Amino acid sequence: MTGLSSHNPLILILGLVAAAGVTGAVYLLYVARGKETPEIRKQFGALFFIIGLFSLGGFVQLIWSDWAGFPAGHYTELFGVTTGLFTFMLLSAGFFLYTGLGLHALAWPSVLLGLYLIQGARAVLEFNLTRNPPMTFVLWLAAGLASIGILPYVYASESNRQKLAYAGAVVLAVMALAAFITGFFGFYGHIESVIRGQ
Repeated sequence: MTGLSSHNPLILILGLVAAAGVTGAVYLLYVARGKETPEIRKQFGALFFIIGLFSLGGFVQLIWSDWAGFPAGHYTELFGVTTGLFTFMLLSAGFFLYTGLGLHALAWPSVLLGLYLIQGARAVLEFNLTRNPPMTFVLWLAAGLASIGILPYVYASESNRQKLAYAGAVVLAVMALAAFITGFFGFYGHIESVIRGQ
């Protein structure tokens, strides 16, 4: 593949991460304020699942193609693996919330997935990856902490769960903001690099 792909899946994925972060923060605010109902869980479960389906498309393209028309193995590794984990989390959380099963079954594997995300954050800083390593580090770190935080959240007492929900909403808001900023400027920057490269 030598030409530019139909789109840059990384920008799509960053947009979806931002959307998932905002959605998760809003859901956790419902929980923190004691306003979560089975209907709210179903609505957010369906939304998480839909975002996860879109993420699956970006994951497939990142893994099985040279995104943006050039080989970028370390980016495919960094973004491909984490997008796969992100997709798994969203599809699973969406299914569990929609069906009313709760997140207990997802809590334990989410800790392992969170450790992968934190390792990605470490790699970003250590190898100076991306155009803005500190912002990418914040994005990966927040996503990792959110994944790990599911475990204490689901096993906490009701009052503690509400406190953890507030903390989780802040972490997800930070993740969403970092993803939005990265994707927003990356969207323009990638178009600019293609136009100026012609």
